[in-house]
Amino acid sequence: MRTASSEPSSSQRPLGPAQLAASGAFARALAVAARLGLADLTATQARTSAELAAQTGTDPQTLALLLRTLAMAGVFDIDDEGRFGLSEAYQPLRGDHPQSQRHVCILVAETYDDAFAGLLETVRSGRSGFRPALGTSLYDYLAAHPDAEAIFDEAMAELARPVARAIAARPGFAEAAMAIDIGGGSGAFLRGLLDAHPHLRGICLDRPSVCARAAQRAGGGDARLEFRAADVFSEVPAGGDLYLVKNVLYDWSFDSGLKLLTAARAAMAQTAAAEPGRAAPRLLVVEPLFERETDAPRALFQKVICEDGTRGLDEAQLRRLIEAARLRVLGVERLETGHSVFECAP
Repeated sequence: MRTASSEPSSSQRPLGPAQLAASGAFARALAVAARLGLADLTATQARTSAELAAQTGTDPQTLALLLRTLAMAGVFDIDDEGRFGLSEAYQPLRGDHPQSQRHVCILVAETYDDAFAGLLETVRSGRSGFRPALGTSLYDYLAAHPDAEAIFDEAMAELARPVARAIAARPGFAEAAMAIDIGGGSGAFLRGLLDAHPHLRGICLDRPSVCARAAQRAGGGDARLEFRAADVFSEVPAGGDLYLVKNVLYDWSFDSGLKLLTAARAAMAQTAAAEPGRAAPRLLVVEPLFERETDAPRALFQKVICEDGTRGLDEAQLRRLIEAARLRVLGVERLETGHSVFECAP
């Protein structure tokens, strides 16, 4: 099956109606395999379905059906003795893979798939389908469902780590002492920057429940990283040399994004005014842009899952949002991760 980001080749045939309609079953099967850790159990040694059932405490006959279903999609290879081994293409399903997507798969195939029951409402009205499907907004839903919230945190961390490595390789960190990540979640992105630059300290801003969980997991192990609860649409602290907004603006409407960036600009201006001799703070806006026809599935996904009025932004639209917050764009860089980095100043 093609992903939203892959380009169709001449050798690929479109899925038939029934095949496409059944693709949700494959997604759910993949999420179950991820929850059971089947990728880790078969990554280096092929195993029979009976062996895997014994290791995972599952029904042998049903697990065999699950494994064969996923083998049809290319997740597992089956050898001549009927043993299942994780295919090369699905190595990121392992929890210990450096680019692991294990929790991303669970999040997308479970919570987000549940929310797509509201797709018809989104198509009819243009509004988010999350509330009609699940009765509340995404973040309120996560707060009421601890298991889904824990999966969400881990999924965001998995997505953040490759971007942190790419950003950490950029110049400009030697002069910075304090980085403030606005809407930084569990802190994986900021932690990646701190690991690469031992002189750097960081503050991760997010909702109270997110910060409490992240601080508890960290256990006070890194004195350079502080989690601080804040309403990021109005409360961004001064004192940063580098402010960060990664994968946040595309989750919100123009008005909400404008509030967040305005709060960031105010903090930057306050920092500069308090210490006139200090180098001017900079803001890095790190977002995936929506500019190609093949971005349509991602843009549709955002409209279903996120706040009313959310839409994918292209470069011109993101520039308008940044400039509306009285920030100027100093430069734009494209990353191999598919993100664009807008370096900004007041």
